[in-house]
Amino acid sequence: MTGDDTPVEHYALGEPIDLRSALAAAGIEYLDLDDQRTIVIYQQAILMRIATEGSATTAQAFDVEFWKEPPTDPDRDPDSLFAAFIDELVATAETTRR
Repeated sequence: MTGDDTPVEHYALGEPIDLRSALAAAGIEYLDLDDQRTIVIYQQAILMRIATEGSATTAQAFDVEFWKEPPTDPDRDPDSLFAAFIDELVATAETTRR
């Protein structure tokens, strides 16, 4: 998926969190590209997480882009994947969505 057909979701949190620490605490694999962008491997799918308010260590809002479907479930709905990802991240960080 590329260009305009790439699914993207925006998330805002009740308080700033350290996304790197939350990903690590949840056992979610990731690779930092810079202070704003992180590649995330979640349930074998590849996602791009981009801080839109704050940075990777003080994010209050971020976008998640669906880059590549999981090889074991290529027809997985990106919306269900996003929902599971944000639910796990919010629970691990002990915060809420705005």
